[in-house]
Amino acid sequence: MLDKKITLYHANWSLCSQMVRVALYEKGISFKETHIKLCDQYPEGENLNKNYLSINPLATVPAISIDNEIVFDSVKIIKRLNHIEGKNNIDLYPVIDSTTNSIIKNTTITEGAKFASTLGTIMPVFSAPLIQFMIKKLPFKSILKILLKHPRQDRKIIFISMYFFNFTKNLPKVGIQKFVDELLKFENLLSTNNEFFYSTFSHVDINMMCLFNRLKDLQLEDCINTNKTPKIKKYWMSLKNRHSYTQGILNYYFEKELNVIDEFYGKTGSKYLNIILDEIDKKI
Repeated sequence: MLDKKITLYHANWSLCSQMVRVALYEKGISFKETHIKLCDQYPEGENLNKNYLSINPLATVPAISIDNEIVFDSVKIIKRLNHIEGKNNIDLYPVIDSTTNSIIKNTTITEGAKFASTLGTIMPVFSAPLIQFMIKKLPFKSILKILLKHPRQDRKIIFISMYFFNFTKNLPKVGIQKFVDELLKFENLLSTNNEFFYSTFSHVDINMMCLFNRLKDLQLEDCINTNKTPKIKKYWMSLKNRHSYTQGILNYYFEKELNVIDEFYGKTGSKYLNIILDEIDKKI
């Protein structure tokens, strides 16, 4: 195994950071890590600091340094990591075809993709009320820092709007029908004789692991644990049993993340769960 100097710049709760961490642990690649306190969660807003902007001018995570080569965008990072020899003999692209590439694209938070049009772009919509909850807890000086220093106009507008207004309250409703359609489509995909999902572990599985875990955070996990989607339920159980799920995702949940979930949802859970379950019943 060739030794490479690898440093991951990431955030505990970032969906794309989770994807890259899972890839690193699956490959068995040693790395150093620098935790970045994101501006929508922490007063420090370290992704807007000069040092981090010199690494990633877009102020997003993750970014990774591989022998001083900087790569950002989770899809590009994971493809790059797959060419690095790790302790584990695993190929994250055992099948490379149009179906594989399409699933990866549809399960990633793809920049420029149509709003709430894929599983990946629906997750931020479902997460929006929780993100707004965190943003409203920030001091005004942190919001001012976002206004003055965030390099992306779209993120700036979203975060400022979340701080001063309450427009995300019912935003998840926008993505529910499309989410159910995509979920049932994936259930049917698991029913076919695909080379991934069963005998291999690939980039596709990494993305699904992280998306399903985000549903768990959002108190929506029950929608993939019903008898309406038995293959997804079984698949999700197998993903949770992988060491990389614990190493790359669960081990990065600290007091901050757990407290925010408990405080936001309390004992009631998500009000959107039953709406999703009803929509699934309508489709089947």
